[in-house]
Parts: sequence; structure tokens; C-alpha cells
Amino acid sequence: MDANCQVAREEFTPPYLDILISNNNWLPRAVEFPLTSDPGTEFGYSNLTAHLLGVIVARACDTDILLYGQQYLFSPLDARVGAWSCDENNYRYGSGDISFTARDVAKFGLLYLNHGEYEGNQILSADWVSQSLRTYSEDLYDNRLGRYFRDIGYGYMWWSARVGDHHFSYAWGHGGNLIVLLNDLDMVIVTTADPLHGLWGQEAWEKEGAIIDLVGEFINSLPSE
Repeated sequence: MDANCQVAREEFTPPYLDILISNNNWLPRAVEFPLTSDPGTEFGYSNLTAHLLGVIVARACDTDILLYGQQYLFSPLDARVGAWSCDENNYRYGSGDISFTARDVAKFGLLYLNHGEYEGNQILSADWVSQSLRTYSEDLYDNRLGRYFRDIGYGYMWWSARVGDHHFSYAWGHGGNLIVLLNDLDMVIVTTADPLHGLWGQEAWEKEGAIIDLVGEFINSLPSE
């Protein structure tokens, strides 16, 4: 992966990187985190603000989002949420650090691949799935990620890219944990990897980039529709 494909300012800027790795009291720091540009003008992924989104959902539902997600999302998929770490205020990390088996992650991918439907049951609104997978931010990271991913974009917590003639959405977790939705081939690709706890910056990207390039090479080998 090229060094200029920097996924989050926090992960490459020492004051904010220190917040990510030095303690688990993220909530006040998320509120204090300065805007890097006017809202709606530029893209910048942020672990801290993704965590803040999880806090908002937890407060709106007035419950632990692990319990809420298990009841209304994952149980209908016959999937189980594993370990999911909390911050100092007992809020689950909205930016990740959640554990699933590869098979259960694939079920989640199938849910989105099939417009919110799983085994004949509409679990999520098809309209919400469509809105989530829509690309709202385009031409990110010099329009490339690693050796194969091109036309990088972002929607509602889902990324988008192109490899050859294949355009797809993908969920992307630290370390190279991926859920790739290849709609044109009706295929879900899942990778699991060491989440590299406490490891950030270029050293982490070298490990993560190897997985991304492996997936890209595989997609590039697939026939077009």
C-alpha cells in the first residue's frame, strides 16, 4: 500500500494518534476533536467520530448496542456478536473492535448483497441498504488503494472501489478485516485478520495492505459479467 493512502488523519497525526492508543476515554475527546474542514466539503475518516455515532445510537435506543444489535439484527441472521470492547463510560466502540466468526460476517454481507433480506425475511429496509451503499464521497486517497483498488469512495460506513471491470462496496476493519460485496457476480468475499491492536501508521498499513492487495488480485482474476 502506498504511503500517501492515509486512511485517517488521526492515525498519522501524533496528538490524535496518542488519544487513540493511550487511553479508552474517547467520548470527551471526540467532542473536542477539531474539524479539519467545513462540514460537507471534504472527506476524512475518523475513528473518534465513528465512536460518537455509536454513542448516539446507544442513547437513542436507550440500551447497550450489543444487546440491541443481537436482538434485532444478528439473531435474525442466526449470527452471534462476540466480544465487543467498551470505553471508560461503558459505551461500545462505534469504530470497531467487535468480534464475529467469518461465517457470521459473511451472513451480514449477504444481508446487504440481497437488499436487506435474509432467507426470505426483510431484516433491514431495502431503502436503507441502498442509501448505505451509495457513494457520497468520491476520488479518495488519490483515487487508489494499493495495487488493485481504484475509484475509492465512501457511503454510510461502507467503502466503494473498482478492480478492473468489477465495481463493489466493502466494509473495512483495522488489520485487513474485509466484507466485499460483488453484486455483479452475486458473491461475498470475507477476510479475517489480526486487528493489530495498538499498531498504527505505516507499519500497520504494510500488513493490512498485503491483505487488500490479495483480495484485489483475486477480484482481478474473476471474469466480468
